[in-house]
Amino acid sequence: MQRTSKLKSAAEALAHVKDGAKIIAGGVHLSNTPMALVRQLVRQGVRDLEIVPTPATGLWVDLLIAARCVKKVHVSYIGLEFLGLAPNFRRAVEAGEIEISEVDEPTIFHGLRAAASGLPFCVFPPIHLLTDLPKVSPDVYKTITDPFTGEPVVAVPPIQPDVCLVHVAKADIYGNGLSLGGRHMEDIITKASRHVILSAEEIVDTSEFSAAPTQTTIPGVLVHSVVHAPFGAYPGACPGVYNYDRPHLLEYNEFAKSDRTCDYLDAYVRTRNSDDDMIQRIDPARLQALRLDAR
Repeated sequence: MQRTSKLKSAAEALAHVKDGAKIIAGGVHLSNTPMALVRQLVRQGVRDLEIVPTPATGLWVDLLIAARCVKKVHVSYIGLEFLGLAPNFRRAVEAGEIEISEVDEPTIFHGLRAAASGLPFCVFPPIHLLTDLPKVSPDVYKTITDPFTGEPVVAVPPIQPDVCLVHVAKADIYGNGLSLGGRHMEDIITKASRHVILSAEEIVDTSEFSAAPTQTTIPGVLVHSVVHAPFGAYPGACPGVYNYDRPHLLEYNEFAKSDRTCDYLDAYVRTRNSDDDMIQRIDPARLQALRLDAR
């Protein structure tokens, strides 16, 4: 059977994302975050998104909150790594501008795993009853009886995102993806989600995956769209390809701390027709210096 290419522009791949969608993005902290896809969501002006972050994330969530795209966040940690807590997230929560579902990292991980496995819920040991989580998020944590021991245990629901965004170093046109380092739950979140969009630094021939099939990070059968996005994790890092841009991140943080992220969005996102346009405005020498093959 002839396979069909899944290669699309970011705008084409994300065109189906509607207001109120539940979104998850891959990566951890400042590594392998699909920033090109996130910036396209801002350009499209989607609203009332429900965000499911991986257990340690920040920049993409903070940016979407600043762009007024977010209604609710499931949260264990939202921060900017060495820059501290995410300013727009904190400000929005304190002002009551967004809803939060306060959970811990195991709840997010196992909730996604339950969805990926088709399970109705996931069970935790009763130690969770010693925390404040069942009190602050009673809609998430339910006490049930272990049918084997008769002891109380804590059940949490599956988490099934509508759309999953993932960035990798290499992909083919059929959706097979390869991360060159820093694999963080990509297998779980892609299996748990209804629709998967993969962005990649480089589009390569399928023979690269056929030659080393066990090295494939994401199999194409899980992916609906592929987007060619050089520097698609910028200003974060893409492991094995380039490092994060510290001066740019410091610039973002200054905008965010002073509640002027809209000025940042106007300069780098909203006034650019595409992410290619944005990246082309960054000093080429600066981008080249970030590349690991230039060191």
